[in-house]
Amino acid sequence: ITALADGMFIGCSFNHSIADGESMWHFINCWSELSRGSRQISRPPLMDRAFLRKEPIRFVPTEEAIRVNKWPAHGLSSRVFRLSQKAMASLKAKANQQGKLEKGEISSFQALSALIWRAVTRARKATAGQMTICLMAVGNRQRMDPPMPPESFGNYVTAACSRAPVGELLSRDLGSAARALHETVSSLTSEGARAYVEAWVEKPYLLSLEPNPYLILVAGSPRFEVYGNDFSWGRPAGVLWGPAAKFDGKVLASQGCEGAGSVDLE
Repeated sequence: ITALADGMFIGCSFNHSIADGESMWHFINCWSELSRGSRQISRPPLMDRAFLRKEPIRFVPTEEAIRVNKWPAHGLSSRVFRLSQKAMASLKAKANQQGKLEKGEISSFQALSALIWRAVTRARKATAGQMTICLMAVGNRQRMDPPMPPESFGNYVTAACSRAPVGELLSRDLGSAARALHETVSSLTSEGARAYVEAWVEKPYLLSLEPNPYLILVAGSPRFEVYGNDFSWGRPAGVLWGPAAKFDGKVLASQGCEGAGSVDLE
């Protein structure tokens, strides 16, 4: 906790191998609840993983399994964009009008990710034939059959990977990019998530993401409760993400300060 001239800054770090964004914000929600004087947590974390695998998973570190990212001092600039509920609704409507899905709809977050993918790619000025990648961190709790409770503690995230040549991505409209992201996310299934876990158990490893000048990673979610975390000092004024594992093209989303439907994007 850092005391500022006009308030307090509460910081928290965690190991991403242990928990994902949903579990991290669940922890902070519980922490703030206790700080307001509650004697017990209203939504206790669930630690049961028997639905995935009954036997304990034993991870023996080997050189092959562990490649730790040694991120250089990046010296990158960060900026927070605040998108209102009205702006997000307009973006979603435009993406769906252009995307012309036969079934379902492009979400507002998929539309926003497509906008960022195209904008960052345009700013990088790569050649038309260069392949560009958009990774979206996608939660598996609701994709499991049956769905997992949101209180399930752990890391249940999958990376949804979409690729497109620069020329194709920029020559087509927003809806085309958003449709590609939607189709990638929609292809993720409960069976695929279980198969991923089983394959990991057979050959465990720690995920290592190498910096790529043609990649963006969209992580976080505007669904996580941020501005309801009152530590008995009132409503938070804002949220920022720490310096760990940042690289050019990493995009972090959180609940917007303007209320439901708005998004803060760092």
